[in-house]
Amino acid sequence: MDSSDHQAIRRLLDEYLLRYGSRDDRLTDSFSEDFSGFTGGGDTLVKDRGEWIAITRQDFAQVPGPIRLELKDVALQSLAETVAVATAFLAIHLPIEDHVLSRETARLVLIFRREAASWRITHSSISIPYHLVGEGEVYPLRELARRTRILEELVAERTRQLSEANAVLAREVAERTRTEARLRESEALYRSILDASPDDITIADLEGRVQMVSPAALSMFGFDDPEQGKGRLVTDFLAPEDRERAMSRVALLFQGVPSGPSEYRGLRRDGTTFDIEVNSALLRDAGGRPLKLLVIARDITARKQTEAALRKAVAQIRTLHGLLPICMHCKQIRDDRGHWSPVEVYVRERTDAEFSHGLCPSCLAARYPDFEKDGEEPSRP
Repeated sequence: MDSSDHQAIRRLLDEYLLRYGSRDDRLTDSFSEDFSGFTGGGDTLVKDRGEWIAITRQDFAQVPGPIRLELKDVALQSLAETVAVATAFLAIHLPIEDHVLSRETARLVLIFRREAASWRITHSSISIPYHLVGEGEVYPLRELARRTRILEELVAERTRQLSEANAVLAREVAERTRTEARLRESEALYRSILDASPDDITIADLEGRVQMVSPAALSMFGFDDPEQGKGRLVTDFLAPEDRERAMSRVALLFQGVPSGPSEYRGLRRDGTTFDIEVNSALLRDAGGRPLKLLVIARDITARKQTEAALRKAVAQIRTLHGLLPICMHCKQIRDDRGHWSPVEVYVRERTDAEFSHGLCPSCLAARYPDFEKDGEEPSRP
């Protein structure tokens, strides 16, 4: 290559580097119609000038600011009167903080061909060194073997971890299966208890909304189907005047204070009321955290009626108990208000006893001495 050819090719290389570094779109005018090339990060061989122009403009759009190309070494070759090759080693300095690419040596190959009166770039390729290649190697076989061992060890370790995780998962699945079986058994037992109970057993959430009721609740509160009560507040089944008191008792449960049984007026579906006795408790999990609200209600109407009758009987007994102030002449009795009444009136007002009048033998002889038939009462006037 004579000096003039050398200068011409070097001028072409310098012009390419200047326009590429300054992101000058005029660089695309220098590409030949018969073009091939590849990029440093691409895996496609470009065989079309238009496609290469599109790639170049994509490059300029990705990094629109100027880049600095630090030329390290150049080789220029004239292969024929119309063909020349420029090979350059250079460092690419991007307009951003970069600690990787700027330290690498990029390798650029440009093939120029004289077309008509000017030179055109008919091939362009750029590559970055592959540092896995060791000394005395063309291909990085030793590094590839080392990385293969690392990968195999990693796969073995991950396989061991996966096996252990699968074993743990299998145990958890088995335990869950057993737990679900126990839960089904518990639910069946629980349901049988609900069905057999003569009292209303209600399960509610922690807000007091009914989730499950026993069959006894249906007849007690006048419902036809358990679904009719679900979702309602447990206090909806109490007379309005008792609801606030009932909620205060439930609040004590959440404070850990046992509330004990309480009496309320139950409210049937038809609006009638009746006497009930209610016990409440919190159902807790294994950690002691509240899960559900348990409410047991018993119809105590019959008991209340019995208690009322008993109180009445006791009152009657107490009325005739102790000393009775009685007149020694007329035999009238004085009550606790100071009023005097005949014996029969006093007793009749305080008991269910009724009186019939007659004469005892002594009074008969004293008052009717001429009456001849013993033991027969005289006729009443």
